[in-house]
Amino acid sequence: MKYLLDTNVWIDAISGRITPKVFIDLTLQPEWVGYSAITRLELFGFPALNAEEEQKLIELLEPFEEVSIDSRVIDRAISIRKSIRVKAPDAIIAASALENDCLLVTHNTEDFKSIEGLKVVDPYTLL
Repeated sequence: MKYLLDTNVWIDAISGRITPKVFIDLTLQPEWVGYSAITRLELFGFPALNAEEEQKLIELLEPFEEVSIDSRVIDRAISIRKSIRVKAPDAIIAASALENDCLLVTHNTEDFKSIEGLKVVDPYTLL
């Protein structure tokens, strides 16, 4: 199984809401773990992010693969937005998971539950 981690999972990891042990367990279970490029935008675009926090994020993300936002992802995100009401970043993250055959790991399962074909799970139910 491949996991695409939503932005909120990374925020919880960096803030300590997910302990290092839980995060390691979560990321060692699947065959592959990554994140959408939109997640990087959301994380590093936070206005109150200081240099120390930014460095921690860089180190946290470094071992994982970033999924590019290519035309396949955008086309899928467009299709998602035409079928249900969802914010553009969430549509891109969902499309990234769908196009790469990943389970989307997020605390916001309600935001994604109506997207056809998308497999979604809260990280705490995996452990």
